[in-house]
Formats: sequence, C-alpha cells, structure tokens
Amino acid sequence: MSEKKVKELEEFEETPEYKPSLVKVLNIIAVIMCVILIIVIYLPASIWREEDAIRKLGRKRLSILTDVESFYRQMAGEYQPDPVLAMKVLSAVRDSTRADSNFYDSQKIILHEGTFKMDVVNNFYLNFDTTFALSYQRRDTVLDTSYQVVIWNEELFSFDTIFVYSSRINEVKNDSLFRGLINTEINPRVTTDMYYRKYYLDSSIAYSPLNNEQYEVILDEDNIRIQDPLEGEYREPRFLVFAFKDTSCGYIVNGEKSWSD
Repeated sequence: MSEKKVKELEEFEETPEYKPSLVKVLNIIAVIMCVILIIVIYLPASIWREEDAIRKLGRKRLSILTDVESFYRQMAGEYQPDPVLAMKVLSAVRDSTRADSNFYDSQKIILHEGTFKMDVVNNFYLNFDTTFALSYQRRDTVLDTSYQVVIWNEELFSFDTIFVYSSRINEVKNDSLFRGLINTEINPRVTTDMYYRKYYLDSSIAYSPLNNEQYEVILDEDNIRIQDPLEGEYREPRFLVFAFKDTSCGYIVNGEKSWSD
C-alpha cells in the first residue's frame, strides 16, 4: 500500500463520526442547565424582594398606628387599646372638622361602639392630612391684584413708590408711613401650592400583613408599646423547593422604633 493511501486511511479514521442523537441530548442538557440556573438565581431573589416588601409594609403600619394613638391621646387624654376603634374615632374627628370649622374644643363623637368625649384640635383635618396623606405640588395660575402705593421713607426723607399684592394691602394701609394709593392692576401669576391626596384609615392597617393577626397595643401607665404579634419564625412554601421566611417586624415603644430606618 502506498504511503498516500495509508495517510488517507489514517485521516479517515481520525475524523469523528457525527451523531445527531448525541447533539440533541447535549442541547437538551444545556437548556435544562440554563433553566436550573435561572430558577436558582431568579426565584430566591423574588422571594427576598417579597420578604422585604412585607417587612416594610408591616413597619409602616406600626408607625401609622403610633401616630393614631398619639393623636387619640392628645384629644381623649388616654390611649385606646383597640387600634381599629382608635382609627374610627380619629377618622370621625377628621371628617367633622373638615365639614364644620366650628367643630373643635370639647366635642362628642358618637359611633356604634359608643360615645367618645374629645378635646378636638381646631382644624384637625390639616394635622391629619399632613401626617398620613401623600402630598404633591401643583402649579396654578391665579389672578392677583397689585397696588402701587406711596409711603414715606424716613431714612431718605422722601416719598417712595412700591408695589404691594392684595394679601398685604391692608397691612400697608394701616402703616403710619402710608400716604396714598396711586394705581391698581390685575395680573396673572404662577403659584406652587402643596396639596394632599385623600387618605382613609382602613381597618387593615391594624393587622400584620404577614399572618393577618392584629397588632398588640400594650399599655403600662403612661407608656404604650405597639408590637407585631408574631412569635418565632413564619414560614411558607414557595415553588416547591423554596420557602418564604420572616420573623417579627419589630415594635414601637413611646414613639421609639426597634429598628433603624
């Protein structure tokens, strides 16, 4: 056999055989590995995000209940051990002060649960909104009246002309240096005002988002402690092989949180 034929035979023997079935198996294995990798990375991360969201919501509800109890004590002279009832009374006070500007000082709140004597803060709904409601700014164009007035300048011993908006015109007129009104103009101007979205104290705030148990309000003389009712660890299966796990979201004692923001 010639050297040329021997070389060709050796090259033919070294050429690997193409096996379609083996390629399919390797592709399937690669896809399965990719799926497993996605599961191992994505699913635990989604569970951790859920755990973090639940914990933040639980702590937010504790903070809201603390403010509710603070307002309740301010007007009732004592804390309310039932957080749902405290929110009902506070909401009734808010609605009453919004509807009637004369609803303040010694008043009675009549609910199905009973009658509550409250020393209501004047325009309490403003305190309610600034504490609980979400604020937003809005630019408005308003028509404002400006006045050109003459005042006496004591430093220069002469008359000065100034422009004053309608909100200050009475103050300027009552000033001893005021000498007269020259002109009046109505001009549009842009203002940026703060507004608050409507907020309602829903009864769900009094319950833990983790196990739906009501938060505990513990009263000891002038001290108040609002805490998560959960003891130990809460565990819930996720995606067969994983689990949602969490513990108590904490407590607040006399306004002091057990966690750092």
